[in-house]
Amino acid sequence: MSGVVFTQGTERPEISAEASNYLRSLGTTWIEITPAAHSPGPYLTSGGQLFEAYRLYDDTQGAFMAGILPSKQCQGYDLQAGGGNAQAVSIAVPSRLRHLPSEETPFAGLRVAVKDNFGIQGIKMSLCNRAYHELYPPATETAGCIKLLRQRGAVITGTTKLASFAATEEPLECIDYQAPWNPRADGHQSPAGSSSGNGAAIASYPWLDIAIGSDTSGSGRRPGHWNGCYAMRPSHGILPVDGYTTSFSQFDVPTFFGRDVAICKAFATGWYGDMLPKVEVLPPKLVYPLEYMSLITNKDQLSLIERFVADLESTMGIKHEEVSLTSLWDISPPAEAGGQSLDEYMKSACRDSFFQDDYQNFSFFRQDYQEKFSRTPYVSPPVRWQWDLSATITQTARDIAVGKLEVYRRWVCDTVMGEEEHSSIVVLPIENMSPRYRDEARTHFDPIGVPMLFLSPIIRGPEFTVPIGQVPFESRVSGRTEHLPVAVSLLASRGQDIHLMSTIEEFLHTSGRPTSVGTGRAMFSDPSLAKL
Repeated sequence: MSGVVFTQGTERPEISAEASNYLRSLGTTWIEITPAAHSPGPYLTSGGQLFEAYRLYDDTQGAFMAGILPSKQCQGYDLQAGGGNAQAVSIAVPSRLRHLPSEETPFAGLRVAVKDNFGIQGIKMSLCNRAYHELYPPATETAGCIKLLRQRGAVITGTTKLASFAATEEPLECIDYQAPWNPRADGHQSPAGSSSGNGAAIASYPWLDIAIGSDTSGSGRRPGHWNGCYAMRPSHGILPVDGYTTSFSQFDVPTFFGRDVAICKAFATGWYGDMLPKVEVLPPKLVYPLEYMSLITNKDQLSLIERFVADLESTMGIKHEEVSLTSLWDISPPAEAGGQSLDEYMKSACRDSFFQDDYQNFSFFRQDYQEKFSRTPYVSPPVRWQWDLSATITQTARDIAVGKLEVYRRWVCDTVMGEEEHSSIVVLPIENMSPRYRDEARTHFDPIGVPMLFLSPIIRGPEFTVPIGQVPFESRVSGRTEHLPVAVSLLASRGQDIHLMSTIEEFLHTSGRPTSVGTGRAMFSDPSLAKL
């Protein structure tokens, strides 16, 4: 014990000769007396004062935009520290010993990363676009949902990358800032988006507990699927959205990622559980939508899903109901459809509503940039393609599309979910899993009809993405058999967030399935767990 620090209260402590001799016998060569008490944990001492010590971690997967240090003014301070390898930034992480959870601060010491489309006071936002970062000063306010986390004791470690403007980009299309690196499989698979940095960070770093992202039409659920971690899209309209740069307010929600189902449930409960409306839990119903399941051509993936559903049936004591949305619509269509089929009625409803609002929401940016720099701001090819298409959608077409979304919402809640009689859970496969290498571009995002990732935004219900296994493929990168993660999403009615997560947590425990995932190449350290 080479040094000892004493903290003083109202009076300066006196150290007796006997105490000094005892400390010297232990090897103590110096003693400091500081003017105030401190929380437990490591500190640095200088000039008779103690300074909090942080550990620096390299962002080896390129998931972060910036590391953040808190300040006494409750704003963020950009760490601006480079990492030990090329292009990496350093993330400063405090000791867990320093933070003791309490009733008022249940998240004390919880390490949280935040997607770079939420304002954090003192930090510049980029939306992963250099022109946007260049144009606007640091935020003067912290987003409302992030304030809640800080009030409850969470530590904001940094901001994470995203597909620019929260659009749909693959790594090859991320021009201004390199896309995060998905650690799973051969390390060269897409991290998906738009909350790509969140998914990659949670799947890579054991020192990070939770990552806050956003989800409009899959921006949270897809990275959960591809990076092999839990992802929760909360019920719409519960969490505050001030300070969150939105795309389509009718769909946009803050979302979060984690590695452990119990921690995820506790986090949701502590973050917004007290804001949820009181809803009656009715007899369960398990819905298996045939049109969406038919999109899965990977037989190994489909087998994992079928075994998952069979275990869910056994635990819940019910049988799943196979539902054809198209056939059900033909049998019992809404009057507003006027005899049109589901495909005809909803053909452009999702695109015309979402795309037009997203385009208009960034008109201020295009105008501000033009006025300041007398030129058009650069945006990536996928964003430019989407904006060019969106510019052709009229306000009338947008309003008609929004009306159709409401008709479809009521129809799904009444006819498919049966909300008057059941607490339904809809099983969704998210996306077909096949290799999606970083050096491959994809076709443009053009949502025709009702893609499965639009279902929860339309009905405003919670959707919990749960890792369930891995599927093999022959990697052209590593030249060997690798394994892609597989997840499913469980969708429930609005307000049933905690009930949904509790149901899934109990099911995983009862069925002997994993309740957490690890970091790195594989989700599960035991290979047998990947095949459940």
